[in-house]
Amino acid sequence: MAAGSAVAGWLSMGFGVGRPYWAVVTAAAVFAANTTLSWSRALQRTVGNLLGVALFTLLVPVSRLGALALIVTVLVLQFVTEAAVTRNYWLGSAFIAPMAMLMTEFAGAEPVPEMVADRWLDTCLGAAAGLLVCALLPDRRAGRRVHAALDRLERVVADLTPPGPSAPPAPSARSTAPAPVTPSDAERRVVCDRLRAALVELREAADTAAGEWWRTELPQERIAAAERTGHHRLAELTTTRRP
Repeated sequence: MAAGSAVAGWLSMGFGVGRPYWAVVTAAAVFAANTTLSWSRALQRTVGNLLGVALFTLLVPVSRLGALALIVTVLVLQFVTEAAVTRNYWLGSAFIAPMAMLMTEFAGAEPVPEMVADRWLDTCLGAAAGLLVCALLPDRRAGRRVHAALDRLERVVADLTPPGPSAPPAPSARSTAPAPVTPSDAERRVVCDRLRAALVELREAADTAAGEWWRTELPQERIAAAERTGHHRLAELTTTRRP
């Protein structure tokens, strides 16, 4: 993120854009868990910002009617942004961009063509710099995290697997053998939480590693077997009740 933001800022300054911080913010916003997700985020950010620039050109005449009109326009955009960004990122960006551009109007009105050109260039430069750095600096530790999470899940499942059937005890020993210990509800919840955490960790690590263009081969069959066994054990723990 530091490298991508720096490259975006230098590119924007090199092209003579008046607001290089917009490029820096765009580059920082496109970074996600892996290259595939970063590409999707960059595409959504670019589309949303370009639509937002078009919306800005429509709202500028209204916002320049007076100070109250500017404040109300920004507040409406803030409300719509909060409602839209949780549903779709590019849709939220379409309202974030004009809001950020209108907030510069509080310091004074500026030429609209210059602001539009700066926002377009900064968006494209920031997204390109972010994707370039994602390609040049992939997450080379993603594979190791998958193996570590896989080992952790297999250890948790092994601890929960009951031992195999043994020979029945002698009749005389049956009367003196202690009754099997049934775990309490609190213990059962702790065990389920450990198993759930291990399953989630492995799935997140595998999905992150699968989205990197540079990666080692993952043990897919071993991952599938461990997840299948873990989910079966979790189902047994959550459906079994104390007598």
